[in-house]
Amino acid sequence: AALYRNQAGDLPLTVLFGHAQDAMSAADVVLAASGTATLEAALLGRPMVITYKMPAASHWLLRGKGYLPYYGLPNILAGEFVVPEIIQDDATPQNLSQALLNLLDDEVVRVRLERKFAAMSASLQRGAARRAALAVLPLLEPCAGTRAGPGAAASTRPAAGRSRGRCLQRRSYSALRMGTPGSLIPKSS
Repeated sequence: AALYRNQAGDLPLTVLFGHAQDAMSAADVVLAASGTATLEAALLGRPMVITYKMPAASHWLLRGKGYLPYYGLPNILAGEFVVPEIIQDDATPQNLSQALLNLLDDEVVRVRLERKFAAMSASLQRGAARRAALAVLPLLEPCAGTRAGPGAAASTRPAAGRSRGRCLQRRSYSALRMGTPGSLIPKSS
């Protein structure tokens, strides 16, 4: 509706709903509202400008508390201003577009941000999928005909009276410990 109100309905734009990750992955730079979208953009390695507007009274109260000088999660995690934050009355179309153009035109800054975001991503990875798989592994019942223990190969035959859908294949324990994707694969019927 805003495009038509501003006589810009013929601009070559594609509006996406529910595809934020696809849009950010394809973008050269991202304009993101302060919140989890900023962390998502950082983990995708996308240079960004962070913006946010809140009711003036809320902003006045929060600013007076002096919690953090940063609004965006990438800046909070880095403990410094890594990406620009344009907040409240400063968040004008002119300021936002200029900040985005500055990022788009400065390859050195974009490369520095991409490296910083890669390091941030690496520091946040804690191997949760691997740890969850290792926690569940002792609870799995192997299929009939399998050997128990590390390195045991999985059988494709279910135990007598057991449906094929409940039987799980298990790759070697060492592959799971290495965090190999797909270490636990449901058996197809």
